[in-house]
Amino acid sequence: MSQLDTLFDRKAGNARKWADSVLAKKFGLTPNAIPMDLADLDFPVAPPIHDAVMARAAVSDYSYTYIPDAFNETVIAWNARRFGLELEADWLKLSYGTVPTLHYIVQAFTAVGESVLINTPAYDPFAEAVEHNQRQLITSPLKLENDRYVFDFEDLADKMARPDVKVFILCSPQNPSGRVWTAEELEQVGDLCLQHHVLLVSDEIHRDIVYPGVHFTSIWQACPAIRDHSILCLSPNKAFNLGGLKTSYVVIPDAGIRDRLAQQFAANSITSPNSFAIPALIAAYTKCDAWLDEMVAYVADNFAYLRDRLAEIPEMQVMPAESGFLAWIDVRRLFADEAELKRFFTACDLSCVVGSYFVADGEGFVRLNIGMPRPLLKEALDRILAIYATWHQQEAPVPK
Repeated sequence: MSQLDTLFDRKAGNARKWADSVLAKKFGLTPNAIPMDLADLDFPVAPPIHDAVMARAAVSDYSYTYIPDAFNETVIAWNARRFGLELEADWLKLSYGTVPTLHYIVQAFTAVGESVLINTPAYDPFAEAVEHNQRQLITSPLKLENDRYVFDFEDLADKMARPDVKVFILCSPQNPSGRVWTAEELEQVGDLCLQHHVLLVSDEIHRDIVYPGVHFTSIWQACPAIRDHSILCLSPNKAFNLGGLKTSYVVIPDAGIRDRLAQQFAANSITSPNSFAIPALIAAYTKCDAWLDEMVAYVADNFAYLRDRLAEIPEMQVMPAESGFLAWIDVRRLFADEAELKRFFTACDLSCVVGSYFVADGEGFVRLNIGMPRPLLKEALDRILAIYATWHQQEAPVPK
Protein backbone atom coordinates (compact mmCIF):
# COMPACT_ATOMS: atom_id res chain seq x y z
CA MET A 1 0.00 0.00 0.00
CA SER A 2 1.32 3.42 -0.97
CA GLN A 3 1.39 6.32 1.47
CA LEU A 4 -0.64 8.15 -1.19
CA ASP A 5 -3.57 5.74 -0.77
CA THR A 6 -4.40 7.32 2.59
CA LEU A 7 -7.44 9.59 2.68
CA PHE A 8 -7.21 12.82 4.61
CA ASP A 9 -9.62 15.62 5.47
CA ARG A 10 -9.02 18.54 3.12
CA LYS A 11 -12.08 20.34 4.45
CA ALA A 12 -10.14 20.84 7.69
CA GLY A 13 -7.57 22.84 5.74
CA ASN A 14 -10.19 25.13 4.18
CA ALA A 15 -9.45 23.73 0.71
CA ARG A 16 -11.62 25.68 -1.72
CA LYS A 17 -12.67 22.77 -3.91
CA TRP A 18 -13.76 20.70 -0.89
CA ALA A 19 -15.87 23.44 0.74
CA ASP A 20 -19.48 22.28 1.09
CA SER A 21 -20.73 25.79 0.31
CA VAL A 22 -18.71 25.97 -2.92
CA LEU A 23 -19.79 22.50 -4.04
CA ALA A 24 -23.44 23.35 -3.36
CA LYS A 25 -23.46 26.83 -4.88
CA LYS A 26 -21.28 26.18 -7.94
CA PHE A 27 -22.28 22.61 -8.80
CA GLY A 28 -25.47 21.81 -6.86
CA LEU A 29 -23.73 18.96 -5.02
CA THR A 30 -24.09 17.44 -1.55
CA PRO A 31 -21.58 17.31 1.35
CA ASN A 32 -20.73 13.78 0.13
CA ALA A 33 -19.53 15.07 -3.24
CA ILE A 34 -16.09 14.24 -4.60
CA PRO A 35 -14.55 17.31 -6.26
CA MET A 36 -12.76 16.57 -9.54
CA ASP A 37 -12.59 20.11 -10.88
CA LEU A 38 -9.88 22.36 -9.43
CA ALA A 39 -6.32 21.40 -10.43
CA ASP A 40 -4.69 20.64 -7.10
CA LEU A 41 -3.69 17.40 -5.40
CA ASP A 42 -5.66 15.53 -2.76
CA PHE A 43 -2.49 14.24 -1.07
CA PRO A 44 -0.85 15.68 2.06
CA VAL A 45 2.24 17.70 1.22
CA ALA A 46 5.54 15.87 1.33
CA PRO A 47 6.73 15.53 4.96
CA PRO A 48 9.88 17.67 4.50
CA ILE A 49 7.72 20.55 3.26
CA HIS A 50 5.41 20.23 6.24
CA ASP A 51 8.41 20.15 8.58
CA ALA A 52 9.93 23.25 6.96
CA VAL A 53 6.67 25.21 7.23
CA MET A 54 6.19 24.17 10.86
CA ALA A 55 9.77 25.17 11.69
CA ARG A 56 9.19 28.58 10.12
CA ALA A 57 5.85 28.92 11.93
CA ALA A 58 7.67 28.37 15.24
CA VAL A 59 9.53 31.64 14.64
CA SER A 60 7.15 34.32 15.94
CA ASP A 61 7.72 36.79 13.13
CA TYR A 62 5.37 37.02 10.15
CA SER A 63 6.23 40.49 8.97
CA TYR A 64 7.73 41.62 5.65
CA THR A 65 10.26 39.22 4.16
CA TYR A 66 12.96 39.23 1.49
CA ILE A 67 14.23 36.70 -1.02
CA PRO A 68 17.44 35.09 0.29
CA ASP A 69 20.30 33.79 -1.84
CA ALA A 70 19.19 30.28 -0.93
CA PHE A 71 16.15 30.73 -3.19
CA ASN A 72 18.31 31.37 -6.26
CA GLU A 73 20.77 28.61 -5.38
CA THR A 74 17.97 26.10 -4.86
CA VAL A 75 16.11 26.96 -8.07
CA ILE A 76 19.31 26.82 -10.12
CA ALA A 77 20.29 23.43 -8.68
CA TRP A 78 16.80 21.96 -9.18
CA ASN A 79 16.56 23.01 -12.81
CA ALA A 80 20.02 21.67 -13.58
CA ARG A 81 19.45 18.36 -11.81
CA ARG A 82 15.93 17.57 -12.96
CA PHE A 83 15.75 19.24 -16.37
CA GLY A 84 19.27 19.96 -17.58
CA LEU A 85 18.60 23.72 -17.66
CA GLU A 86 21.52 25.96 -16.78
CA LEU A 87 20.16 29.14 -15.18
CA GLU A 88 21.75 32.22 -13.63
CA ALA A 89 20.65 34.01 -10.47
CA ASP A 90 20.03 37.32 -12.26
CA TRP A 91 17.46 35.64 -14.49
CA LEU A 92 15.16 34.63 -11.62
CA LYS A 93 12.22 36.52 -10.16
CA LEU A 94 9.76 35.16 -7.60
CA SER A 95 6.36 36.04 -9.03
CA TYR A 96 3.76 35.03 -6.42
CA GLY A 97 1.50 33.04 -8.74
CA THR A 98 1.63 32.19 -12.43
CA VAL A 99 -1.82 33.59 -13.25
CA PRO A 100 -1.16 37.08 -11.81
CA THR A 101 2.22 37.02 -13.56
CA LEU A 102 0.51 36.49 -16.92
CA HIS A 103 -1.49 39.64 -16.24
CA TYR A 104 1.71 41.59 -15.51
CA ILE A 105 3.35 40.21 -18.66
CA VAL A 106 0.40 41.27 -20.80
CA GLN A 107 0.47 44.72 -19.19
CA ALA A 108 4.22 45.09 -19.67
CA PHE A 109 4.63 43.88 -23.25
CA THR A 110 1.44 44.93 -25.00
CA ALA A 111 -0.60 48.11 -25.29
CA VAL A 112 -4.36 48.39 -24.99
CA GLY A 113 -5.86 47.08 -28.21
CA GLU A 114 -2.86 44.94 -29.17
CA SER A 115 -3.15 41.16 -29.32
CA VAL A 116 -1.95 38.04 -27.54
CA LEU A 117 -2.03 34.61 -29.20
CA ILE A 118 -2.85 31.31 -27.47
CA ASN A 119 -3.68 27.77 -28.57
CA THR A 120 -7.10 26.37 -27.77
CA PRO A 121 -8.47 24.55 -25.90
CA ALA A 122 -6.64 26.50 -23.19
CA TYR A 123 -6.62 27.15 -19.48
CA ASP A 124 -9.19 29.96 -19.21
CA PRO A 125 -7.02 32.34 -17.09
CA PHE A 126 -4.78 32.69 -20.17
CA ALA A 127 -7.70 34.39 -21.90
CA GLU A 128 -8.64 36.38 -18.80
CA ALA A 129 -5.11 37.80 -18.55
CA VAL A 130 -5.58 39.17 -22.05
CA GLU A 131 -9.19 40.31 -22.08
CA HIS A 132 -9.31 41.72 -18.55
CA ASN A 133 -6.48 44.05 -19.56
CA GLN A 134 -8.31 45.34 -22.65
CA ARG A 135 -6.11 43.45 -25.08
CA GLN A 136 -7.35 41.37 -27.99
CA LEU A 137 -7.31 37.58 -27.71
CA ILE A 138 -6.29 35.66 -30.83
CA THR A 139 -6.68 31.88 -30.82
CA SER A 140 -5.02 29.16 -32.87
CA PRO A 141 -6.96 25.90 -32.44
CA LEU A 142 -4.97 22.74 -31.86
CA LYS A 143 -5.74 19.97 -34.34
CA LEU A 144 -6.92 16.57 -33.15
CA GLU A 145 -4.96 13.85 -34.96
CA ASN A 146 -4.84 10.20 -33.92
CA ASP A 147 -6.53 11.03 -30.60
CA ARG A 148 -3.98 13.67 -29.56
CA TYR A 149 -3.48 17.38 -30.08
CA VAL A 150 -0.93 18.79 -32.53
CA PHE A 151 -0.09 22.35 -33.52
CA ASP A 152 -1.58 23.83 -36.68
CA PHE A 153 1.67 25.47 -37.77
CA GLU A 154 0.15 27.08 -40.86
CA ASP A 155 -2.48 28.78 -38.72
CA LEU A 156 0.11 29.75 -36.07
CA ALA A 157 2.27 31.37 -38.74
CA ASP A 158 -0.68 33.28 -40.18
CA LYS A 159 -1.70 34.58 -36.74
CA MET A 160 1.86 35.52 -35.72
CA ALA A 161 2.28 37.46 -38.96
CA ARG A 162 -0.39 39.90 -37.82
CA PRO A 163 1.28 43.17 -36.77
CA ASP A 164 -0.94 43.48 -33.68
CA VAL A 165 0.18 40.11 -32.22
CA LYS A 166 2.95 40.85 -29.71
CA VAL A 167 2.95 37.84 -27.34
CA PHE A 168 2.37 34.09 -27.70
CA ILE A 169 1.55 32.12 -24.53
CA LEU A 170 2.56 28.46 -24.83
CA CYS A 171 1.32 25.80 -22.41
CA SER A 172 3.95 23.07 -22.13
CA PRO A 173 2.92 20.42 -21.11
CA GLN A 174 -0.54 21.22 -22.42
CA ASN A 175 -3.50 21.81 -20.13
CA PRO A 176 -6.13 20.29 -20.31
CA SER A 177 -4.86 17.30 -22.30
CA GLY A 178 -1.52 16.47 -20.64
CA ARG A 179 0.19 16.41 -24.05
CA VAL A 180 4.01 16.71 -23.87
CA TRP A 181 5.30 18.51 -26.96
CA THR A 182 8.24 17.04 -28.85
CA ALA A 183 11.51 18.88 -29.39
CA GLU A 184 10.72 19.11 -33.09
CA GLU A 185 7.35 20.73 -32.45
CA LEU A 186 8.81 23.19 -29.97
CA GLU A 187 11.64 24.12 -32.32
CA GLN A 188 9.06 25.10 -34.93
CA VAL A 189 7.15 27.16 -32.37
CA GLY A 190 10.31 28.99 -31.33
CA ASP A 191 11.35 29.62 -34.92
CA LEU A 192 7.95 31.13 -35.74
CA CYS A 193 8.17 33.49 -32.75
CA LEU A 194 11.64 34.60 -33.82
CA GLN A 195 10.59 35.04 -37.43
CA HIS A 196 7.64 37.25 -36.50
CA HIS A 197 9.24 39.06 -33.52
CA VAL A 198 6.66 37.71 -31.08
CA LEU A 199 7.59 37.42 -27.40
CA LEU A 200 7.24 33.79 -26.29
CA VAL A 201 5.88 33.10 -22.80
CA SER A 202 6.23 29.41 -21.96
CA ASP A 203 4.11 28.16 -19.06
CA GLU A 204 5.91 24.98 -17.99
CA ILE A 205 4.41 24.54 -14.52
CA HIS A 206 3.18 20.98 -15.23
CA ARG A 207 6.63 19.74 -16.31
CA ASP A 208 7.34 18.22 -12.86
CA ILE A 209 4.54 15.68 -13.42
CA VAL A 210 5.67 14.05 -16.66
CA TYR A 211 4.95 10.32 -16.56
CA PRO A 212 7.69 7.69 -16.30
CA GLY A 213 9.22 6.92 -19.69
CA VAL A 214 8.19 10.28 -21.20
CA HIS A 215 10.85 12.93 -21.85
CA PHE A 216 10.07 16.61 -21.30
CA THR A 217 11.91 19.17 -23.41
CA SER A 218 11.94 22.84 -22.46
CA ILE A 219 11.41 25.34 -25.25
CA TRP A 220 14.96 26.63 -24.63
CA GLN A 221 16.42 23.19 -25.23
CA ALA A 222 14.42 22.72 -28.41
CA CYS A 223 15.12 26.21 -29.78
CA PRO A 224 18.13 27.81 -28.03
CA ALA A 225 17.82 31.00 -30.08
CA ILE A 226 14.45 31.82 -28.47
CA ARG A 227 16.00 32.07 -24.99
CA ASP A 228 16.69 35.81 -25.22
CA HIS A 229 13.23 36.48 -26.63
CA SER A 230 11.17 34.60 -24.07
CA ILE A 231 9.97 34.20 -20.49
CA LEU A 232 9.71 30.85 -18.69
CA CYS A 233 6.97 30.55 -16.07
CA LEU A 234 7.88 27.84 -13.54
CA SER A 235 6.56 26.72 -10.19
CA PRO A 236 6.55 23.92 -7.61
CA ASN A 237 2.88 24.67 -6.91
CA LYS A 238 1.29 21.93 -9.03
CA ALA A 239 3.63 19.06 -8.23
CA PHE A 240 4.00 19.80 -4.51
CA ASN A 241 0.52 21.29 -3.90
CA LEU A 242 1.74 24.70 -2.77
CA GLY A 243 -0.77 26.89 -4.61
CA GLY A 244 -1.78 28.72 -1.44
CA LEU A 245 1.82 29.81 -0.80
CA LYS A 246 2.39 31.51 -4.19
CA THR A 247 5.82 30.09 -4.93
CA SER A 248 5.85 30.62 -8.71
CA TYR A 249 8.78 32.27 -10.46
CA VAL A 250 9.84 33.48 -13.88
CA VAL A 251 13.16 32.98 -15.66
CA ILE A 252 14.26 35.77 -18.04
CA PRO A 253 17.79 35.78 -19.52
CA ASP A 254 17.39 39.04 -21.45
CA ALA A 255 18.07 42.08 -19.26
CA GLY A 256 15.74 44.35 -21.21
CA ILE A 257 12.78 41.97 -20.92
CA ARG A 258 13.63 41.36 -17.28
CA ASP A 259 13.77 45.07 -16.41
CA ARG A 260 10.53 45.79 -18.22
CA LEU A 261 8.67 43.11 -16.28
CA ALA A 262 10.29 44.24 -13.01
CA GLN A 263 8.91 47.72 -13.61
CA GLN A 264 5.44 46.24 -14.06
CA PHE A 265 5.82 44.28 -10.84
CA ALA A 266 6.72 47.50 -9.07
CA ALA A 267 3.74 49.29 -10.64
CA ASN A 268 1.50 46.58 -9.19
CA SER A 269 3.17 46.84 -5.73
CA ILE A 270 4.50 43.27 -5.79
CA THR A 271 6.96 43.23 -2.91
CA SER A 272 7.78 40.63 -0.26
CA PRO A 273 6.89 36.93 -0.47
CA ASN A 274 4.68 34.92 1.84
CA SER A 275 6.58 34.02 5.02
CA PHE A 276 6.25 30.30 4.29
CA ALA A 277 6.83 30.36 0.52
CA ILE A 278 10.63 30.25 0.44
CA PRO A 279 11.04 27.57 3.16
CA ALA A 280 8.46 25.41 1.38
CA LEU A 281 10.08 25.82 -2.04
CA ILE A 282 13.56 25.07 -0.69
CA ALA A 283 12.31 21.93 1.06
CA ALA A 284 10.46 20.79 -2.08
CA TYR A 285 13.48 21.29 -4.33
CA THR A 286 16.11 19.85 -1.98
CA LYS A 287 14.43 17.07 0.04
CA CYS A 288 11.47 15.75 -1.94
CA ASP A 289 12.77 14.10 -5.11
CA ALA A 290 11.79 10.62 -3.92
CA TRP A 291 8.31 11.79 -2.85
CA LEU A 292 7.79 13.49 -6.22
CA ASP A 293 8.87 10.43 -8.19
CA GLU A 294 6.49 8.25 -6.19
CA MET A 295 3.63 10.73 -6.66
CA VAL A 296 4.15 11.01 -10.42
CA ALA A 297 4.22 7.23 -10.84
CA TYR A 298 1.10 6.96 -8.66
CA VAL A 299 -0.79 9.54 -10.73
CA ALA A 300 0.28 7.80 -13.95
CA ASP A 301 -1.20 4.60 -12.52
CA ASN A 302 -4.35 6.54 -11.60
CA PHE A 303 -4.64 7.63 -15.21
CA ALA A 304 -4.28 4.05 -16.44
CA TYR A 305 -6.88 2.93 -13.88
CA LEU A 306 -9.36 5.60 -15.01
CA ARG A 307 -8.77 4.75 -18.68
CA ASP A 308 -9.40 1.06 -18.03
CA ARG A 309 -12.54 1.65 -15.97
CA LEU A 310 -14.05 4.13 -18.43
CA ALA A 311 -13.43 1.69 -21.28
CA GLU A 312 -16.70 0.17 -20.02
CA ILE A 313 -18.43 3.29 -21.39
CA PRO A 314 -17.92 3.17 -25.17
CA GLU A 315 -19.25 6.72 -25.63
CA MET A 316 -16.46 8.14 -23.44
CA GLN A 317 -13.05 8.46 -25.09
CA VAL A 318 -10.17 9.25 -22.73
CA MET A 319 -7.44 11.17 -24.55
CA PRO A 320 -4.00 9.64 -23.88
CA ALA A 321 -2.00 11.78 -21.45
CA GLU A 322 1.74 12.00 -20.91
CA SER A 323 1.76 14.27 -17.86
CA GLY A 324 -0.28 15.82 -15.10
CA PHE A 325 -3.14 14.72 -12.91
CA LEU A 326 -5.94 15.76 -15.26
CA ALA A 327 -7.92 13.52 -17.61
CA TRP A 328 -9.40 15.06 -20.77
CA ILE A 329 -12.37 13.02 -21.96
CA ASP A 330 -14.35 13.23 -25.19
CA VAL A 331 -18.06 12.79 -24.32
CA ARG A 332 -19.59 14.06 -27.56
CA ARG A 333 -21.16 10.66 -28.28
CA LEU A 334 -22.67 10.38 -24.80
CA PHE A 335 -24.33 13.74 -24.18
CA ALA A 336 -26.52 15.81 -26.45
CA ASP A 337 -25.11 19.05 -25.03
CA GLU A 338 -23.24 20.51 -22.09
CA ALA A 339 -26.41 20.88 -20.06
CA GLU A 340 -26.87 17.11 -20.15
CA LEU A 341 -23.20 16.60 -19.25
CA LYS A 342 -23.69 18.78 -16.16
CA ARG A 343 -26.84 16.88 -15.16
CA PHE A 344 -24.93 13.61 -15.41
CA PHE A 345 -22.11 14.69 -13.11
CA THR A 346 -24.57 16.28 -10.68
CA ALA A 347 -26.33 12.91 -10.53
CA CYS A 348 -22.92 11.33 -9.77
CA ASP A 349 -22.33 13.92 -7.00
CA LEU A 350 -19.02 14.80 -8.68
CA SER A 351 -17.69 18.17 -9.75
CA CYS A 352 -15.91 18.54 -13.08
CA VAL A 353 -14.71 21.18 -15.55
CA VAL A 354 -16.80 21.31 -18.70
CA GLY A 355 -15.09 21.80 -22.05
CA SER A 356 -16.52 25.26 -22.74
CA TYR A 357 -14.41 26.59 -19.85
CA PHE A 358 -11.28 26.16 -21.97
CA VAL A 359 -11.80 29.32 -24.06
CA ALA A 360 -12.71 27.58 -27.35
CA ASP A 361 -12.60 24.19 -29.08
CA GLY A 362 -13.26 22.24 -25.88
CA GLU A 363 -17.01 21.75 -26.24
CA GLY A 364 -18.03 18.12 -25.92
CA PHE A 365 -15.15 17.33 -23.56
CA VAL A 366 -14.85 17.18 -19.79
CA ARG A 367 -11.77 17.46 -17.55
CA LEU A 368 -11.48 15.38 -14.39
CA ASN A 369 -8.83 15.73 -11.68
CA ILE A 370 -7.37 12.31 -10.83
CA GLY A 371 -4.69 13.52 -8.39
CA MET A 372 -6.24 11.73 -5.44
CA PRO A 373 -5.90 8.55 -3.38
CA ARG A 374 -6.94 5.56 -5.49
CA PRO A 375 -9.74 4.49 -3.12
CA LEU A 376 -11.31 7.93 -3.67
CA LEU A 377 -10.84 7.67 -7.43
CA LYS A 378 -12.43 4.21 -7.35
CA GLU A 379 -15.46 5.64 -5.56
CA ALA A 380 -15.76 8.43 -8.14
CA LEU A 381 -15.54 6.00 -11.06
CA ASP A 382 -18.00 3.62 -9.38
CA ARG A 383 -20.48 6.49 -9.28
CA ILE A 384 -19.93 7.33 -12.96
CA LEU A 385 -20.47 3.72 -14.03
CA ALA A 386 -23.54 3.31 -11.82
CA ILE A 387 -25.25 6.44 -13.15
CA TYR A 388 -24.28 5.57 -16.73
CA ALA A 389 -26.01 2.19 -16.41
CA THR A 390 -29.42 3.86 -16.22
CA TRP A 391 -28.68 7.25 -17.74
CA HIS A 392 -30.46 6.89 -21.04
CA GLN A 393 -33.62 5.70 -19.30
CA GLN A 394 -33.46 8.72 -16.97
CA GLU A 395 -32.92 11.13 -19.87
CA ALA A 396 -35.49 9.57 -22.20
CA PRO A 397 -38.32 11.99 -23.11
CA VAL A 398 -41.62 11.44 -21.36
CA PRO A 399 -44.24 10.06 -23.81
CA LYS A 400 -47.08 12.46 -24.54
